Amino acid sequence: MLKLFATLFMLLDHVGFYYGDVLPDFLVMLLRLVGRLAFPLFAWSVARGFRRTHSLMVYFLRMTAFALIAQVLIQQANHWIGLRMVWTNVLVTFALAIVALAGFRLARDSSRDLIASLRPISASPNTAPVRPIPPRFDVKISPGGITLDARTGLVVGSLALLAALLAAEALHADYGAYGVLMVVLLDAATYRVDEAHWEQRIYQYLLPLNILFLLIRLLTASAPFYWAIMQLASLAAIPLMVTFQRDRKPPRWLKYGFYLFYPLHIVALCALRMALLGPMT
Repeated sequence: MLKLFATLFMLLDHVGFYYGDVLPDFLVMLLRLVGRLAFPLFAWSVARGFRRTHSLMVYFLRMTAFALIAQVLIQQANHWIGLRMVWTNVLVTFALAIVALAGFRLARDSSRDLIASLRPISASPNTAPVRPIPPRFDVKISPGGITLDARTGLVVGSLALLAALLAAEALHADYGAYGVLMVVLLDAATYRVDEAHWEQRIYQYLLPLNILFLLIRLLTASAPFYWAIMQLASLAAIPLMVTFQRDRKPPRWLKYGFYLFYPLHIVALCALRMALLGPMT
């Protein structure tokens, strides 16, 4: 259900983008405003998928493969309507977010190797204690399979996180480092936190991120004021995240359908525009 909402919001956003020059200004603003809810919902799905996946490498390779397919299709579709695509699509952002999450988890969890001390106990409460006291059996526990030395894990994990952030900016990935950080913060906000407090924690993590994003856009003049402040509307997606956080994992055909819908609906919007209106002005 959550991805259906995200898909609908994305579609409305792209209608506003590709037909913005022929629609009334207030309608374009409304469509783009509603569209701000799409990315946080997809980012939440990626963060949750990271926790649920049985193979992190397969998850990353699948996202990367669909990102490459989407890039070719979207670039060609934009070319039809005379739009020069100087950015890479959002699946590139999510592929880099998987790398960033892996790095973040490594830096955080490599210091959590524990030694569990086991000792035989009496057979029953009324049984006399064993004398002498039996020896301990120490067992190393590595949460998440992390077995690196703490200092090595911190350095390697931090470098992977930093590399993903820099790559997002260098590749002009959709939403850039902001998008990668959102996925990481959504994971961090819900780590070892009772579900009843998820909504509050997510607000605490994402509000500063969005304010920072707003300030950077304003200071660098990379967007008009009203477009820069519009991204704050993405916070309205948080209640939806929490409401549908127990969504069942979709069947494989539907999961791949969401991946494919992303580039294909843009191809359809561009083809329809070319047939009815011609290139963008």
